[in-house]
Amino acid sequence: MASTILYKFRSSTTFEPLPLPGTSARLFDIKRAIVRAKKLDSSTSNTSLEFDLEISNAATNEVYDGDESMILPRGTRVVVRRVAAERGRGILSRMAQGGAGPSA
Repeated sequence: MASTILYKFRSSTTFEPLPLPGTSARLFDIKRAIVRAKKLDSSTSNTSLEFDLEISNAATNEVYDGDESMILPRGTRVVVRRVAAERGRGILSRMAQGGAGPSA
């Protein structure tokens, strides 16, 4: 059964569906799917553009930060914000490494 997380960027007015396999998804998988859906990874040759995605619950405004292995159930509505990241610690770097969390 596929899960759908509804997301929108902070500046957007409408939520878009993000289909993911299973009944829930890890926060890292949601970020990766948003990066791919919005083609934010198309400029990977420019390493000076380190960024991360800040994900927050649209209903409670709770920011999901820290543990990217956190599980979000299907039907969750989230607001996405693109934020600056330290060199080598952005979402594109973590996607390239295949990891789910920031390296300490």
